[in-house]
Amino acid sequence: MLAKRKRLPRVYWGYLLLLVATLTLFVTLALRDEDLAISFELKRMDVSSELGESGVELSDQWPVDSAQLADAEILTDTIPVVWADTAAIVKSTHYEYPLDTTGDSTSAKILLIGDSMNEFLRLRLNDYCIANGYKLECVIWYGSTTKQYGTCDTLAYFIRKYRPTYVLLTIGANELFIRDIIKKRTPYVQHIISQLGNIPFVWVGPPNWKDDTGINELILSHVGPSRYFESKRLSFDRCKDGAHPTKKSAFRWMDEIAAYLASDAQHTLVMNTPDTAYNKAPHTTILQMVRE
Repeated sequence: MLAKRKRLPRVYWGYLLLLVATLTLFVTLALRDEDLAISFELKRMDVSSELGESGVELSDQWPVDSAQLADAEILTDTIPVVWADTAAIVKSTHYEYPLDTTGDSTSAKILLIGDSMNEFLRLRLNDYCIANGYKLECVIWYGSTTKQYGTCDTLAYFIRKYRPTYVLLTIGANELFIRDIIKKRTPYVQHIISQLGNIPFVWVGPPNWKDDTGINELILSHVGPSRYFESKRLSFDRCKDGAHPTKKSAFRWMDEIAAYLASDAQHTLVMNTPDTAYNKAPHTTILQMVRE
């Protein structure tokens, strides 16, 4: 006859459940990325009618036709996008608000938006924002180019969402070696700029690790030297991939950008050097590209 198994006293089960709950809570808090807002999936849109007359090869485009959007408050919210209508509406209702260009930037709201170069730049820029009383929002679209940003209303969406008084663009690092880039990318650069309206902005050029085929020349020709920070003139220490500046090097890069914003930009910002490294990431949104 089999002996009956002894049951654990209820008090032990209570301790076990408490241990599981504690471990679950610890893991949840440890893995939580408080600065990460949400991950988006961008869907396609046919914008050939907008770009067809520009002599651009449309067959290999990755245009966007609607954005599957989400934020911390609303799990999913689908917003249909029609490029021409969206751009026109946003520009008239949000972009033409009065801007103080007298140098008083104490209430600045900065939007840093672009590619993966923002990963380290945002940390040092946030030091400046904390030290100078600014609010910073960051958007990182990994692997993005002027082609992606120039064929959707992603930039316009975040301008509507955050209403920044200053925009910093970091787009172009993934386009250093595009052949015939002036012809292929000009419409996209123009579309990006058109979404900015009258908002002061500076386009931060890519930190070249080799000579490019014209991306710096292309952007500079459209925005001018007072709205373009030429990063390729600087020296960088690189990560193992040979392209991205190390964290320390990216911080020095941001210091140079800050000096430019304070003195040489078309619309200057007070950028007093922070005396503390806060090492705090700003609120950041990650974009994820999906090809169908």
